[in-house]
Amino acid sequence: MSSGYHLPAADEVASRSEQKIQETYMDLYKNHWTNFDCWPLEVDMKSNISARIAPVVVPKASDILASELRKLIIQGHFTPGNFLPTERELVAESGLSRTSVRDALRVLEAEGLITTKVGRTGGSMVTLPGRASIARSVELFVRAHGVRLESLLECRVAVEPTLARLAAKRRTGAQLEEIAAIHERFVAAIDDVPLYKRINLDWHLAIAEASGNEPLIALMEAISTPIRDAMDYQHVTTPELRAGAIKAHTVILRAIREQDEEAAFKRMDRHLSAYREIATRPDLIAALASAG
Repeated sequence: MSSGYHLPAADEVASRSEQKIQETYMDLYKNHWTNFDCWPLEVDMKSNISARIAPVVVPKASDILASELRKLIIQGHFTPGNFLPTERELVAESGLSRTSVRDALRVLEAEGLITTKVGRTGGSMVTLPGRASIARSVELFVRAHGVRLESLLECRVAVEPTLARLAAKRRTGAQLEEIAAIHERFVAAIDDVPLYKRINLDWHLAIAEASGNEPLIALMEAISTPIRDAMDYQHVTTPELRAGAIKAHTVILRAIREQDEEAAFKRMDRHLSAYREIATRPDLIAALASAG
């Protein structure tokens, strides 16, 4: 490996761990006597420390190596498209086992910082994690923890009005044309519920894309599909509510076209707040139906 960076050798890793434990012991002991002018002359140091220390977690060697490699990638020593040193080279320089090196590389691959290519010309190629990796992580969290629909809709109400405001401010002509074209398909799909729901999602994501805010776009991408697929979201797609959504989309689109940031924010907020109330209170559906 070239000069300019350094990977910790195995004995250095062990030395760091031992030093960390020793420093922890001393800090704990010194803190105990902070209010005294001097340490007691006669004290059993080991017994006093052992009575007060907390468990010390020593990181695995593979985690330390992964941390060092991650730092080198983030600092630009390895740029996207470059290959990391081979496993053999990493083993030789770090002094770690091949298993530890492979574990470190798996961590980086899971983080989206490298991709592994097989074959004679293969290796660990540096990549940068894209928006999709953030969306996958959030969506996995939502599904694995069974996040309630109500919470997801509250998240939308908190985020999407801002996205609409930013879209009104930053949208390009091409992005406006795309949002308008999706809206036309949305109107045409009013009687085709599955298609209507897919196009509805596409329209909201197109507005998010026009905002130009990458973290918020990733968040929208992550929560939109679970919302669409939620079983208890089906009752918000009655004919009356679909017609109401088309009207709401029309005025939001107008605000974005006219680059009226405040109107785009308010109309998106009103639209999503109404949907949140309906989606989380099925009794409102019954009331609307009886009133009709």
